[in-house]
Amino acid sequence: MSEDTGSATSNEGDERRRHARQRVLKSALLYPVLREARLAIHDVSQNGLSGECALTLGLGQEVHVSLDGETFVTAEVRWVEGMRCGLQTEDPLPRNLGDQQAGAEEAGSDQREAPRVKVDLLATLVACAPVFAGTVRNMSAEGMMIEAAGLPEGTRLLVKARGCDVRMGRVQWSSGGMAGVFFEPVAAGSGAK
Repeated sequence: MSEDTGSATSNEGDERRRHARQRVLKSALLYPVLREARLAIHDVSQNGLSGECALTLGLGQEVHVSLDGETFVTAEVRWVEGMRCGLQTEDPLPRNLGDQQAGAEEAGSDQREAPRVKVDLLATLVACAPVFAGTVRNMSAEGMMIEAAGLPEGTRLLVKARGCDVRMGRVQWSSGGMAGVFFEPVAAGSGAK
């Protein structure tokens, strides 16, 4: 009988929330956001892209790129020429990325390992402070609770947890080594179209 009462209490709490929370125990990498800017992507391949960005980037720097304003891919800066840069992504880019562009052409004379496709896409590039570790304790569609010391309220950060998309969020509360991170809503009109 006491089991039913415990379940009812738990369900009542879930019903008051907009989105149900799922208890998890996932290690996570946390990247406090330093700067972000628009990235005009000119070509893509399976594991890379090149484009122009107003941020000053350094060779070997780890950055994060979002094509949809919601999820991010991790990339390393491989070359820089003024505002132009080349990035190698940690995970393969979607195969249909070049297909999203009307009149996209294969770069036939390109002798690179992976063929490049010319595109005209807008993305968001984010540069972050050094990464630190945390543990995701629970999550929902709108956010997560993370165990990590030293996350001040208001901090914007990217959260990269095993089996989850890399998401941008903001620390809404922080207490006793725990923090509530709410995912930032996607801005209207952001991302590649």
